[in-house]
Amino acid sequence: MHFRNVKGKMPRYVETFVDEGDIDMAEIVRILRDENYQGVMIPDHTPAMTCAASWHAGKAFALGYMRALVQNAHALGPSRSLAHDLAAE
Repeated sequence: MHFRNVKGKMPRYVETFVDEGDIDMAEIVRILRDENYQGVMIPDHTPAMTCAASWHAGKAFALGYMRALVQNAHALGPSRSLAHDLAAE
């Protein structure tokens, strides 16, 4: 799965860092966890940072953010869709 975030909608959107876009990436990780997703997540279209190794730094930031979300998924609580389903029972 390509893990990326954007601001805006087609045809006018801007690729952002994973923690800055319109999509709640923690919610995406909760959904993947609740659905027992066993596949791979890779950072996709990561913006470059302003430094000597800009592309690498952007990828490192995205990977660290993704890893933190996955490692702490249990603390994020259920996804909104699962919480809604549980409340309806």
